[in-house]
Amino acid sequence: MTLTTTSLPLDYYEILGLSFTTAPLSKQELKTAYHRALLKHHPDKAAAAGSASTPTQDAPPSFLASNDTHGSSSPQTRPYTIDEITAAYKTLSVPSLRAEYDRSLRLDRARAAAGQEKAGGNGVLFHTGLEVVDLEDLGCAEDEDGDGDVWYRGCRCGDERGFLLTEEDLEREAENGEIVVGCRGCSLWMKVLFAVENDGSDDEQGRVGEVQKQGA
Repeated sequence: MTLTTTSLPLDYYEILGLSFTTAPLSKQELKTAYHRALLKHHPDKAAAAGSASTPTQDAPPSFLASNDTHGSSSPQTRPYTIDEITAAYKTLSVPSLRAEYDRSLRLDRARAAAGQEKAGGNGVLFHTGLEVVDLEDLGCAEDEDGDGDVWYRGCRCGDERGFLLTEEDLEREAENGEIVVGCRGCSLWMKVLFAVENDGSDDEQGRVGEVQKQGA
């Protein structure tokens, strides 16, 4: 039996030589990474690009569309194109686009990892019946105790709120951007991915802020 794998989207952090992090990235840091990537992959074009300004933020690229046309960026087997480097710079330079991209990247990685684990290819322990979803896929309501919002999702065991998360749960795992929760009525598990808002200016690291309210 032949197993097929789903291609992951381009890793914009890898393209620019940056570490994947939820911390803010300064404009200067991104510009430096952009020019460094051009020099590495297109030394003949880097001089011309360096004399011009860095790409504007107008008409930012759709990174979601790249999922259909590009395979996994790791391991790298070819130089990145100028368009790919520019797309990486534009996306990571806009906080809202970066948050959406980060969420998409984490979701794709988690689903790929879950597929490998179920296939038994890496020997990693995993929860039986683990499903990977985004926080936006869950329902949201005010906690009956008045302690903020709760997020919930029904389980096939019949419990309409089998998977339940509180703001405290999400804040505890804010640095990771994901949390594994078990159903209250059976043995099924679910991994939930979510984005966080970063406070602070471009020139400081800032801190992890409140969990983004879905639909806000």
